[in-house]
Amino acid sequence: MLDMFSRTRRALPLAVSLMLLAACSGEVPQPPPTAATAEAAAPAVAPITDEAGLRAAAAKALTEQRFYAPAGNSALDHYLALRDLRPDDANLATAMLELLPYAVIGIEQSVARQELDEARRLLGLLERADPQAPSLSRLRDSIASAEASAESAAAEALAQAARDEAARLAAEKDALAQAATATTAAEAARSTPRPAPVAIAPAASSPPAAARVTPPPAATPTTAAPSASVAAAPAPAATPSTSAAGVPRLLSAPSPRYPLMAQRRKLEGQVVVQFTIQPDGSVASPRVVSADPPGVFEEAALVAASRWRFETGPRSVDSSRVVQFRLAATP
Repeated sequence: MLDMFSRTRRALPLAVSLMLLAACSGEVPQPPPTAATAEAAAPAVAPITDEAGLRAAAAKALTEQRFYAPAGNSALDHYLALRDLRPDDANLATAMLELLPYAVIGIEQSVARQELDEARRLLGLLERADPQAPSLSRLRDSIASAEASAESAAAEALAQAARDEAARLAAEKDALAQAATATTAAEAARSTPRPAPVAIAPAASSPPAAARVTPPPAATPTTAAPSASVAAAPAPAATPSTSAAGVPRLLSAPSPRYPLMAQRRKLEGQVVVQFTIQPDGSVASPRVVSADPPGVFEEAALVAASRWRFETGPRSVDSSRVVQFRLAATP
């Protein structure tokens, strides 16, 4: 027995010297492999319960530098089992004390590698070997902090995965909504009748599929706006030159824009617009006198009237015209 402990005490200083040499060269000391790697490399060993077998196993583990791993087949494991059989053996206590620094290093390296189960196992060995070890409190805190960090990282990874999945589903939903909107718009465009070009002319008649502007009957510079009943029907147009009432001749009348809502609803109508012809031929103060149907074509008629151009004259002249909106006949 004394020979075995003598060999043990000679092996430990040699291992410590090797660790110091590695530290001087700037390299991190490499104690025996962790339980996970050692158990994967070595076959399972049946538990040893007799004193002679434990002492032989401990000596072999020391020779092979299996100071604290693999689990259940390390020198520290065998010494703890021997101490349970021989609690008063001082040599066993000394041998275990010399192994504790290796266990401390193993715990620290397991924490650094995030092998927290192995760190907990080694901490248990250290607590059994020396419940009063000064490094126990520090090592417990280190393991607890690493576990908290690992749990936080796992929770954040789950949360990020949930956010990514929600973003993916939202993008898919938006894409489906845009596709549905595009399909609806295409179907509406195919089913909506195409309006004919809107024209404004002082002629008494114009193509039935166009919007037209005709002056109401008996328009004079001071004539009041015609009534709704009069505005509802096209009126005879003025002559191509200045009328007898002194209304300048219309030179330019860009076509009004046919409202999209009216196109889709297949609505037709007309608007009576009253305005003032300036001496330079421009139109000022266009206003709606009546509209049929109301609330549909007024804005388009006013925008068109503001762009009309008449012959120049010596003074301002009040006038009015009817802007008609008609859909083109479907071929």
